[in-house]
Amino acid sequence: MKTDNHTKLAAVAAVLVGLFAVVAVNKYISRQTAVPPAPKASILVATMEIREGDEIGEEMLGSAEIPFEALSNMHIALPAKNSPEYQKAFADVLEKVVKRKAKRLVAANTPLFWIDIETSRKTPFADLIPDGSRAVTVPVDSVSSVCGFIKPGSRVDVVLTSSEEKLGLVTGQAAQETGSRIVSSVILQNVPVIATDREYDLESSSPGYGTMTLCLPTKAAILMVQARTMGQITYLLRNVRDTKAEQDRSNVTVAPGASFGDTVRAFQN
Repeated sequence: MKTDNHTKLAAVAAVLVGLFAVVAVNKYISRQTAVPPAPKASILVATMEIREGDEIGEEMLGSAEIPFEALSNMHIALPAKNSPEYQKAFADVLEKVVKRKAKRLVAANTPLFWIDIETSRKTPFADLIPDGSRAVTVPVDSVSSVCGFIKPGSRVDVVLTSSEEKLGLVTGQAAQETGSRIVSSVILQNVPVIATDREYDLESSSPGYGTMTLCLPTKAAILMVQARTMGQITYLLRNVRDTKAEQDRSNVTVAPGASFGDTVRAFQN
């Protein structure tokens, strides 16, 4: 009888140890696989729609948090809201922005950029480029500039059209067997246009122009320079209220050739 009791106790102990082990393993796996909260950044935003030419008032401005990885050099960045420096930094920004006029329509609850705010024509052009950004000028024609509808203050997506082989997507034997198809892909999104030819204000009424100047972080500006040597560049004009970046780049890629029909059908679904 004692032996049976010992056996039962041993079995119960083994089950308990097993349960503890399972709980401990689950906790460990949860800790290892848990996604840490993404760091946030504060930026200046319009709390209501600001129309082109409107004088910006304090009541029109606020701040919002965005993922730190989405912060660009074009944003008017602020310290974190829980930071002791936030209030002073926000007040300093208001002093610089309030009573100045908007250069374009800014939708409610969207970021306000320095390029959206009217500046004196006496201000040197280089002073309009935010810290960490670079201005890069690109040639355009009436087609790539959307018939000249792209103006300073516009935002565009940049499309590169080239062959798979030239872009390094297929090499060697694969290129010989399948052939090199032509690929069109968005390489940059929501890029600010800060000048057309030598005009950098919205009052310009130039009937046509041959160059555009874009404002980009340094690495993106270098990418833009290199892309011009890789194939044809086309610019897609965005609606002023559309600031969303498409995360799935495959949805905006077309590969004419054997896969062109498949790509078209994928767009239709």
